[in-house]
Amino acid sequence: METPRRNAKSEETSCRLCWLLAISLLHCLHIGSSLELVDWPTAMPDLGLDDCHDEFTVACANASLVYSASLELCELHANETIANLEVDVELERMQIELGSSAVCGNLRFCDVFEDDLEYLKCISENSNRNLDILTEINYNATHAYTRMREDYDALHRTFLLCGLEAQKDYMEDLREAHRELSQCRLEIEELME
Repeated sequence: METPRRNAKSEETSCRLCWLLAISLLHCLHIGSSLELVDWPTAMPDLGLDDCHDEFTVACANASLVYSASLELCELHANETIANLEVDVELERMQIELGSSAVCGNLRFCDVFEDDLEYLKCISENSNRNLDILTEINYNATHAYTRMREDYDALHRTFLLCGLEAQKDYMEDLREAHRELSQCRLEIEELME
């Protein structure tokens, strides 16, 4: 892969050149005033290592993008499921609200009676009707709550497993990128020997 940094010295090359210069200076100081010229090998820039690291950086960035996209998909699916659950419970919620309005209406209906005997008789009769309505409200609400709790637990479990799968794939991608970097460096080092 061609890169614009191909002509630039890598950090490793710079470090090697510094050590080479330091060793040269020490050798010259050790020789003293004699003007012996030593034929030192010229360090080759390790442009191949730069390519290895560039490819590693690109592979890591790609792994991060895939991981991010996978998590967004998990979240999108969870949000769609929540929206569907909310639509499913809307009818039950309306039935409960209608029932509670009916209970209140039945009790208010008795307010028109000024005579205590008629008022209490009305409350007694409407209370029996209200008891049936409240029993139905209790059944519907408990049934809907239990079902929704199970649905939300399943949704939460699915979301966690989806995220865990994305994380596993991300770690495998990073491990593969590191393996390829190590292999690339090994091949470059073998070529330089």
